[in-house]
Amino acid sequence: MTIHSLIAQIEPPHAVGGGDYFYRAYAPGLAMAQVEGVYVVTLTSQHRQREEIAAEADVLILDNICDPDFLPCIQKRREQRKQTFYEIPDDLRAIPSWNPVHFFFRNTENQNLYKRLAGSCDGLQFTCKRLEELYGHLNACCRVFPNQVLELPPERSFRPPEQITIGWGGSHGHLEDLADIAEALTQWIITQPRICLHLMCSDSIWDLFQDLPPEKKKRTPTGTIADYYNFLSQIDLGIIHLKDTPYNRARSDIKFIEHAAAGVVSVIKRLDPYNESVKHGETALLYDDNDQAIASLQALTENWGLVKKIGREAREYVSHHRMQKDHAYERLTFYTGNLQQNKDQASHSIHVGECFERWSCLEGAIIKGRYMQLNPSRFELLLHDGLVVMQIHKDKTLAQSLFEAAGQLEPRNYLPRLFGAEIALNPVEKLLETLALKPDSLRAWIMLGEQFVQHTKIKEAFESFEKAAKIYPEYEIPYLRAAELLDRMGRKAEARKLYARVTELLKKNS
Repeated sequence: MTIHSLIAQIEPPHAVGGGDYFYRAYAPGLAMAQVEGVYVVTLTSQHRQREEIAAEADVLILDNICDPDFLPCIQKRREQRKQTFYEIPDDLRAIPSWNPVHFFFRNTENQNLYKRLAGSCDGLQFTCKRLEELYGHLNACCRVFPNQVLELPPERSFRPPEQITIGWGGSHGHLEDLADIAEALTQWIITQPRICLHLMCSDSIWDLFQDLPPEKKKRTPTGTIADYYNFLSQIDLGIIHLKDTPYNRARSDIKFIEHAAAGVVSVIKRLDPYNESVKHGETALLYDDNDQAIASLQALTENWGLVKKIGREAREYVSHHRMQKDHAYERLTFYTGNLQQNKDQASHSIHVGECFERWSCLEGAIIKGRYMQLNPSRFELLLHDGLVVMQIHKDKTLAQSLFEAAGQLEPRNYLPRLFGAEIALNPVEKLLETLALKPDSLRAWIMLGEQFVQHTKIKEAFESFEKAAKIYPEYEIPYLRAAELLDRMGRKAEARKLYARVTELLKKNS
């Protein structure tokens, strides 16, 4: 019997056309929605309908969300026998300084929070085995879902070209990786009359190859995943170079899969992400240092028969093992294996269809069959811009005006008031308005308690922390804030009891 399921994937705010979103939300969501009875909705954590969608979904997937307000949501869903899953897509303890979320996850309380969320869910998923080794202890139910491709481009002829194009494409975050091999690559290409370097990259990465003559290099600006696929169709050999760092060792192997699907033969730095999926000499060439990388490139350019053989073997590997459509049931089995079957499947099917139809009318909704992508509307953009202006540009006046504009668009949504409370002239008033809209907001109760502490309203501060603790007793921060306050007041014995509670909760979470 078909189980009619509504699956919601909630992502951090991001560029919809980017690779992370494409492989971790869009591709699996679209594939699962091909299965009879399954509807999938993807949205960001700032979306105006997140509360309703999170409440209605049979299965909720939280991708790297670090927000305590989801803890009560997870708890309510468990009481309703609804499944919630958490995804850790990167080594969050080793995020490099260039990454926009580096400072956020460097914070100890945020580190503890994502672990708490991961452990509170019904299951935990990863992009690679390395991440499972690092974080699998957080949840008894874990699964690795490697990134897959949706479709294969047309097959290449592998005819020997007059000019051989070596390529690399990626984000600015790979600057240090490319800097590690740029000089060796430049020196070799200069000596090769038939070789041209094609980069899809940022200005900083392009500048690494300034010593290459103009006729020996070509640049494509960074863009969407579709732009990247088009770039791959224009290169013959691809460089995949990662420095050996903890963060890189926990990356996905998707660059190799993208190259292989497009018929690009890869020369790859030997590192964890590729050790399992790549067969050296059969589906790609692996190297240990820059000298080996250049030797591998030289060998390929001198033996086009080898290029043809490796290119076809790599594409065959993707065709047989890394197509998203072939893994949809694997995901669905993981998500719905313990899902309570509705006694009246026909009625539930109608309800699921009605929800999907209602949300499909929202501004920003893009529908493909039973898959829905909810792109940001003006409301979400105002929230995002307000946070950027507040946190990066430090312009409180402009940020507040953006939050107020968002609040006017969605007067029943609590996020504009919550975000604006941090910079409001009267934060307490904003937080009380927030709690009137969402009484179980842990963030708002904790922030309210902190504001009362600043105004030396001790009784009100304790009451706020106590409210937060009652909403979700397993979250340590309300106890920690109360203990810190007791400590400052000289009530050491009472503080020690609460610190002990904090330690107990952190041990359960580690």
